[in-house]
Amino acid sequence: MLRDRGTIKWTAMMLPEHVKLLREWKDEELAPIRQQPDEQQYEEWNYRLQEALELTKSLTITYWKSNRPFTQIGLIQRIDTLNGIVRMQTASGELVIIPLETIENISEIE
Repeated sequence: MLRDRGTIKWTAMMLPEHVKLLREWKDEELAPIRQQPDEQQYEEWNYRLQEALELTKSLTITYWKSNRPFTQIGLIQRIDTLNGIVRMQTASGELVIIPLETIENISEIE
């Protein structure tokens, strides 16, 4: 049976800059991929946001922050289309500002 140490044996012959670049490349390859929504999805989200604002419904919004998806649950306080942000108040009372272009999914709490 071959007892290979994998990449361990090659790192001694590599420059530290190369090792750093290889690690960054590996992290990029393992990062989740963001899907681009279509126009119909934007219209549906707009409808849900407006309805939640008018009827004070709770929503679950999944959005991207620092190349990672985050999920917030709360009430919509304001939709600012001019600046492209949604202000949401969570159950703990925290005010979260979510840019519209980073939204991945919007769903209603049942």
